[in-house]
Amino acid sequence: MSTTRPATIPATTMPGGTAPVAASSSNSCQVSIPDYDVLRQQNISKINTYYNTLLDSYTKNYTDYATQSASSNINDRTYANTTLKPKVADYNTQVINISQALIDNVNQDTDLVSEQKNELQSKTQSIDTMIDNMKLLNDKDTEMTVLSNSRQDSLNSTQSGTSDMQFNTYIYIGINILLVLSIVGLIIYLVYSSYSVKSNNNSNKNNLYKNIVTNN
Repeated sequence: MSTTRPATIPATTMPGGTAPVAASSSNSCQVSIPDYDVLRQQNISKINTYYNTLLDSYTKNYTDYATQSASSNINDRTYANTTLKPKVADYNTQVINISQALIDNVNQDTDLVSEQKNELQSKTQSIDTMIDNMKLLNDKDTEMTVLSNSRQDSLNSTQSGTSDMQFNTYIYIGINILLVLSIVGLIIYLVYSSYSVKSNNNSNKNNLYKNIVTNN
């Protein structure tokens, strides 16, 4: 059974340890919560002290047991077997138990870290999904803005085209009216001219007839 003292103790707290107790000040309404890192270091220091004390006791009793059990004195051998051996076994059990407890605690911390890592990855993925959705919404908003501007431009173009068409229609109507009035005026002029020529002809005929009658 080895008696070499370990150089370091695993940096962890004992399983089943008490939770941090809030330190109350003179004012009962104020509560001070210990810093986790400070509390952890304090617990590690207590564990190291306890472990080293236990290991010192185990080493001393084992050394005494080994010495006296090999003694030629029967009383020493009897004391070694009846008193020291149970103590050595008890200390050995305690050392094994605390070592196993530290290992279990490290494994528990490792599982907790792994669980927190998985949770962090899940939250990171959720955040990435939200960011992607926001990008999609932004792209959709940009697309809708462009589409709305395009529709507005088309509407403005249509309104402008409609106004131009109405203006051209009014011009065409005005031209047509002028043409109709010109044609009507021309017809009136031709009718009047024809009537004037006919009247002059009749007048000339009457004058000629009068002259003929007068001469005869």
